[in-house]
Amino acid sequence: MQRHMKPVDLTVPNAEAMWNMDPQSFEAVANTYRAWFTQANKMRDETIRFVRERFTKELEAAVQLAGCTNPTEALAMQAEFANKMAADYLAEGQKIVELMGEMAKEISPSHKSHRAHH
Repeated sequence: MQRHMKPVDLTVPNAEAMWNMDPQSFEAVANTYRAWFTQANKMRDETIRFVRERFTKELEAAVQLAGCTNPTEALAMQAEFANKMAADYLAEGQKIVELMGEMAKEISPSHKSHRAHH
């Protein structure tokens, strides 16, 4: 098998350009990153909350399944668990999309200029 070697260019930003940025541009970049990190932390926290809640529900379902006395009861319990799990994941997906929308609004230049006019 033939291998191709291609030099990799470093993606280090031009330091001189960074130092020559006007203060407003630098502040805009800093505010954008701050907003992005804030929203990313909210998404992380929500994801951790959801995983913890789902893990608890799955342990509870395992306990309930172990207590089933016949296959019909076990199947009904599993069907109920699957329905609740699907509903939980759908609701969580909607929350994550809402958080992503908030992030987009927060870092959007049009949002900031609109907010500055008020």
